[in-house]
Amino acid sequence: MKIALFGTNKLQFSKVYTPEVLEKLGEYGELSDRINQKNLKENADFLADCEIAFATWGMPKFSKEEIKEYMPKLKAVFYSAGTVQYFARPFLESGIKVFSAFAANAVPVAEYTFAQISLASKGYFQSAKYYRLFPLRSFAFANSSVGNFGCKVGLVGLGAIGQMVAKRLMELDVEVYAYDPFVSKEKAEELNVTLISLEELFSTCDVISNHLANKPELKNIFNYKLFGKMKKHSTFINTGRGAQVAEYSLALSLLLHPSRTFVADVLKNELFPYINPLFWCPNAILTPHIAGSTGKEPQRMAYYMMEEMEKFIKGEKTKYEVTLEALERMA
Repeated sequence: MKIALFGTNKLQFSKVYTPEVLEKLGEYGELSDRINQKNLKENADFLADCEIAFATWGMPKFSKEEIKEYMPKLKAVFYSAGTVQYFARPFLESGIKVFSAFAANAVPVAEYTFAQISLASKGYFQSAKYYRLFPLRSFAFANSSVGNFGCKVGLVGLGAIGQMVAKRLMELDVEVYAYDPFVSKEKAEELNVTLISLEELFSTCDVISNHLANKPELKNIFNYKLFGKMKKHSTFINTGRGAQVAEYSLALSLLLHPSRTFVADVLKNELFPYINPLFWCPNAILTPHIAGSTGKEPQRMAYYMMEEMEKFIKGEKTKYEVTLEALERMA
């Protein structure tokens, strides 16, 4: 069996497909070199016989015409990363199945979020920041925080990540609420979550965590009106998308209410954080987009897809297929 490897960016590709991962993948068949738009024609002979393709971040965008011409026998693309929105449709419309390792990439985000929620309820972020210079203020802030017992946690979005976070929160003595208009009452009960409106979530929860999908219509959904409803000593955590937050409104709210805390792993402009108004807010804690797969974690996504490929080849039920219907509601 011949397996095509798609990837435009060598660095991104090598984070997922390390020599160890490629050695394991090579046990299933003959691997191509890294294929992109520039060397597509050079690899035409190899692609002509490929039934399986693997890819990750930097997957080239192919047209239906290119797929038909260069990949006539292709049956499935296994994408060792999260969202497939930008490239999947031509493949799906050509009758080629697409699988995504979104669940694997959700694992480190859920781990990061669970840790941040636990710390936020203890008043960790601001008390740690002030302890060196203002120890009395640090003690006062920590003692004014709710702690984990009886803490009300609000999850905005119950997709793959939100559900993982909800399951992990079962380990704590917290009350979990969620806003997600697409989740059934039965699913919420299974996750031990109470569904409420977004406004109620912001006004009643001590810690709020965003896990909404990356969709244009959700731009600036978190606005000044919502921020104005937050409780004293509450924390808003964003591992979703920076574009979903009205950053100037949040910055103003944080400056007016210093007991509130914002923990952000994503911003609208992540390369130049110092031009962001939140950068200058003492109660905003910023990290450089580290919640997702970092270090050795990207390799997990390739192993998820190899397991998925085994099921696909054997005709067994797969877990991570992305259909055209699912594409409409996914990030």
